[in-house]
Amino acid sequence: MPSPWLPVAILVAVGITFAVLTRQVARRIGRAPNRFGASDTAHDFVGRVYRVGGATFLVFLVARAISPGIDTTAGLIPMLARPTVAWLGLAVMAAGSAVILAAQAQMGASWRIGLDQERTGLVTTGLFAWSRNPTFLGMVGVVLGAFLVAPPTLTGMVLTAAWIAFSVQVRMEEEHLHRMHGPAYDGYRAAVRRWFGLPAGRSGEPASLGHPVDHG
Repeated sequence: MPSPWLPVAILVAVGITFAVLTRQVARRIGRAPNRFGASDTAHDFVGRVYRVGGATFLVFLVARAISPGIDTTAGLIPMLARPTVAWLGLAVMAAGSAVILAAQAQMGASWRIGLDQERTGLVTTGLFAWSRNPTFLGMVGVVLGAFLVAPPTLTGMVLTAAWIAFSVQVRMEEEHLHRMHGPAYDGYRAAVRRWFGLPAGRSGEPASLGHPVDHG
């Protein structure tokens, strides 16, 4: 089995890099790009799910690295507790982390955490030519990979909660971008899949839609 500290190291590394990139955007736009608040709206509730779920995953991964027997206490799923599955999980975590950070960098000054009422650019190139939501796609990869590395029922429950929260947030963001960009976003949405796939009507070429793009 791989070292239980490896998934912790991946999460810490991506967290630090994510924070650095977010700080760079904050300096460029003159304010924090994190738009999640503490109100009782659906938007801010999803933000709390992210914070609680992320903290739960990290704490559990650290705890199992210190005390491996905690997997059994948390409801280990025996059929997934195999070295090949764990190594696959690490690979998925690493790939998901790379996608998150690449998408964040490609959004430039348009990067936001949550919905911002201030108009931002519509990015349609790079990873965004293959997925309308590459950041969330990467997050799914990280959480799924962590579950494969540490497959107790507890992490399965966090994975389920995360998938629901991601799905809700994606739909809220798509509605928000439709209101903000109108026909430009509608054309982009028609050409590029929500999660991943060849752009509609293309044969392997990424979308080049001619919509406003903010390279930062």
